[in-house]
Amino acid sequence: MQFQSKTELKGNYAPIRLNTDFPVANPDTTSRSETSLIPPHVHDCFEIGYCHKGTGVFIVENKILLFVPGDAVVINTKELHIMRGSQGTTTKWDFLNLDPAGLLASYVPSDERFLETLSLSGPDFNNIISGARHPEVCRLILDIIVEIKEKKDGYRSAVRSLVWSLMIKLHRLWPDRKEKASGVEPDRKKLARITPALEFIADNYYAPLEVEALAGLCNSSESNFRKLFHAATGLAPLVYIKNMRMKAASSLLLNTERSILDIALSSGYPTLSNFNRQFRDFYNTSPRNWRNGQPLS
Repeated sequence: MQFQSKTELKGNYAPIRLNTDFPVANPDTTSRSETSLIPPHVHDCFEIGYCHKGTGVFIVENKILLFVPGDAVVINTKELHIMRGSQGTTTKWDFLNLDPAGLLASYVPSDERFLETLSLSGPDFNNIISGARHPEVCRLILDIIVEIKEKKDGYRSAVRSLVWSLMIKLHRLWPDRKEKASGVEPDRKKLARITPALEFIADNYYAPLEVEALAGLCNSSESNFRKLFHAATGLAPLVYIKNMRMKAASSLLLNTERSILDIALSSGYPTLSNFNRQFRDFYNTSPRNWRNGQPLS
């Protein structure tokens, strides 16, 4: 993901300076094949995005979330995140940062509950919005991005209207999020200790990975690293790697015509038999049935 021109990375913090009169940044169009990868980061404002092309995963805190073309993403100011495309694919996204409360401050009551974004987060919140299940929400996000890109007459009013509609729909989709998210803060210190390993896994999940080498990236002994990793993600390192590989493979199966053998090799499995066994164990169905939308035979 390519940072906005007004964005400077400070450690894992990437503040974005928004204009106070219209706090919406210009969209950032990014493609994996064109831009350098950036480390995990967190912004000081709300971020939305729309996927035009490619498959892959968003890693948001300790969540590994699949995306496909037509999906959208929402990320608030609390969650550390990175995006990675599937091995051998090219992704194209539009990202946009904004402050919904500041944007609508003079247009809706200041205590309007639909304006808050902090509840749209947490371990059980899926930041990826499926275009297949929620096309109206994904379309709103795309329309906001297009309005900012084209800047036609009245675009500011159009953006305010679209953002207001988006926030209402997001909170209607997850009506109980505020209570679930209250008091739930990510443990940034735990994640920070293993961030070099998480970033390396995201970039190299398809290659052989050794826990000892990952521990070395974090300047930790292997035994201590295993404890740190589990404390931060809730998973053992090898289980986390398997999750990454399986989700990347499942996305390729559904959204490309590549052979199952090619997908297995691109997802870190040296043999087709091993991939089939691991996939069946993870998803309770075979890769072929997954691709064809068939239940377990």
